[in-house]
Amino acid sequence: MKPAVSPIKYLNINRQVTALKVGKYTEGAPDTLMVGTQTNLLAYNVEANSDLFYKEVQDGINTMTFGKVGGIETPLAVVGGNCSIQGFDRDGQELFWTVTGDNVTALALMDIQGTGLNELLVGSEDFEIRIFKNEEVITETTETDRVQCLAPMYGTRYAYALGNGTVGVYDQRTRAWRFKSKHSVVCVNVFDLDSDGVPEVITGWKNGKIEGRHDRTGESVFKDSFPSSVSSLVVADYRMDGRPCLVGCSYDGLIRGYLPLDKVEDDTAEMDVKIQEQMRTLMQMKQNLAVELKLFDDNIEKHKKGEKDGGLIPGNTKVTCSIKPCRSKSCVELVLKSSASGTKIKLAVVTAEFLFGSSESHITYATPGNATSTLSVFFAPEKDIGIMMHIKAVVGSEMGNLFHVFEMEFKLPKFSMYVSIRDVPASPPEGNVVVALPERVNRIAMWAQKSFNYSYTGDGQMLEARFVSLRTQQILMITMTPEGGGKIEIRVNSIELAGDIIQDIANDLGIKELEATADFPAEFDEFSKVLMKVDGYNAVRIQLTMEMADSSQLVKALVIRAEDARILSEMGLMRQHYSKLHELNSQLIGEYIKRANNHTELLTALKEVNAMIQRAARLRVGQAKSRVIAECREAIKSNNIPSLFRIMKSGHLKGT
Repeated sequence: MKPAVSPIKYLNINRQVTALKVGKYTEGAPDTLMVGTQTNLLAYNVEANSDLFYKEVQDGINTMTFGKVGGIETPLAVVGGNCSIQGFDRDGQELFWTVTGDNVTALALMDIQGTGLNELLVGSEDFEIRIFKNEEVITETTETDRVQCLAPMYGTRYAYALGNGTVGVYDQRTRAWRFKSKHSVVCVNVFDLDSDGVPEVITGWKNGKIEGRHDRTGESVFKDSFPSSVSSLVVADYRMDGRPCLVGCSYDGLIRGYLPLDKVEDDTAEMDVKIQEQMRTLMQMKQNLAVELKLFDDNIEKHKKGEKDGGLIPGNTKVTCSIKPCRSKSCVELVLKSSASGTKIKLAVVTAEFLFGSSESHITYATPGNATSTLSVFFAPEKDIGIMMHIKAVVGSEMGNLFHVFEMEFKLPKFSMYVSIRDVPASPPEGNVVVALPERVNRIAMWAQKSFNYSYTGDGQMLEARFVSLRTQQILMITMTPEGGGKIEIRVNSIELAGDIIQDIANDLGIKELEATADFPAEFDEFSKVLMKVDGYNAVRIQLTMEMADSSQLVKALVIRAEDARILSEMGLMRQHYSKLHELNSQLIGEYIKRANNHTELLTALKEVNAMIQRAARLRVGQAKSRVIAECREAIKSNNIPSLFRIMKSGHLKGT
C-alpha cells in the first residue's frame, strides 16, 4: 500500500521573508511564487519544484505586487525598497526602475486613468501616495502618516490605510471618505459582502477586529472579531465552488471564511431599519434648527422694540482671516477679526491636517476677561504644503453671554513658513536652478503671491523676491527676467526646496514639459561622499562574502575529519577537530555580524543615493524628469560618477 501524499509542502528560505506574491508570467502557465527577503527575490515554480530566477536586490524588498506596468507587455514582479522600485520579468531581467521620495511601504497596480494600461500606486514613509505612469509621477497626494496599505477597488477608486489607524478611499486625487481609529491597521482588502456588485472596504486591525465599510460613505456594514491580531485578509475561491469568499487569518492561526450575502428580493425589514435611522437623524436636525430659529426670532423682536440683548450682534457682522509671519516665535500667525464694533471673539476652532502634529484640530481661547474683536492662532507647519483650513469662530457682544458661530474656510499658502525680506543678503545661497520658461513675469508674480505670503509691487518687467525660512533660517531668492522669452533663477542651498518650488510652478501654470540646469555645490559634495561610502561598503561586502565562503568550506572539511576520527575511535583527534570547529563557528558568527552591520550601512547609503536622484529629477517636469531618472540609473550601473553629476546638473548625459 502506497503511503498517503501530504497535501502540504514546505519551502525553506532560511532568511526573513519581507514580501510574498503569486502570479502567472504567461497565460495558462502555473502560478509562480515570488518570495522577497531583505536582499533577494526568488521566483519559484511550485508545481515543478524549481526556481525561475534568484535575483539580488541591493535596495531591499519591503513590499511587492505583480502585474503589467504601463506599456511593458510582459507581467513584472514589482518590488519596493529603499526609495526605489524595480520590476523583473520571468528571466529576472530588470525592465522597470524608478525612484521615490522615501522607503516604499505599499504597492498596487490599477488602470486609474482608464487607458487600458496599468498605473503604479506607491505609498511611502514620507506620507505620500504617488501614482506613476511608467517612470513618471502623474499625481502626488500627501497624507497624515506612513502609508501602510493600498487596495484597488474599481474604476478610479482605491482604498488606503495609514500607520495612525486611518482608513479611507480616494477617487483619483479626491478623498471620498476616511475613518480614524485608535487601533493600528494591519491589512486592507476589498470584497463584495452584500452582493450588490460593488465591493466594500475590508479592514483587519491589530486588536483582532475585521470591519467592512461602504465604498461611498464609509459607513460600517460588517464587523467580526478574532481573539488575536489579524494577520491577513485574502479573497479567493477557497471552497472551489465558483464563489469567491473572504478569508481572514489571525496571528494565533485561526482562519475564518465569509461568504457574500445571498440576494434577497424581499428586503423590506432592512429598508425599514434604514428609514427609521434616517428619521431619527432628521428629527434631531429639526429640533436643533427649531432652537436656532426661536433664538433668531427673539432677537429680531427685541431689535424691533429697541431693546438691547446681550447676545445680539449686528446682522452685518463678518469675520475675516489673514496670515502673517511671526519671526519671534518662528511660526505663522492666523489673525481672525470681527468687523463689528462692540463684539468679541471668545474662541476659534481650526481644523486642518499637518498643522498641529498628530492632532487635526486646535482650539484657541481668548484670555479670560480680555477678549477683543481680534484673535490670533499660532502654528508651524512641518511640511511645505498648501491646505484648506476649516475655521469656526465664536463671536458675541461685549455684554452678552450668548455667542454666534461663524464658519469659514481659508487656504494656507504652500510656502507660508517663508518671510519676505527686502535687503539683499550679504552671503547669497550658492545653490541655484535656472529654468527657461516662456511666461510673462506677471503670471509668475501671481503664483508667488498665491504660494507665499508675498505682495508684488513691480512693473511686470522683472521679479525679484527674497525670503528667509522660519524653520531653518536659510535664504531663498527667486528672480525672473524676460530674457530669452522668460528665465527663472532660484537660488537656495536646498535642492529639495528648489524641486518643490518648480513642481508647484508647473502645477499652477499647467506646464507639462520643463528643462532645467542646476548646481548645488554643498549638497553635491555631500553626495560624492555618499557615493564613496557605497563603493567602500560594496568592497567590504564582497570581501566578507569571500571570507565566509572559504570558512564554510573549512567547516565542511572539519566536520568530515571529526566524524572520521570518531569512527576510528580516535577521540583525542576528534576533540581537536571539534575544538577548531567551535572556534571557526565563533569566527563565522562574528563575520556575520560584521556583514549585517555593513549591509545596514549600505542600505542607508543607497537610500540617500536614490533620494538624491529623486530630488534632481524633481527639478524637471515631464520627459526631462523621466530621462534624468533613467540616465542616472545607467550611470550608477556603469559606475560612471562624472556622468551621474553631469546628468543631475544639466538634465541629460550630453550636457556640459
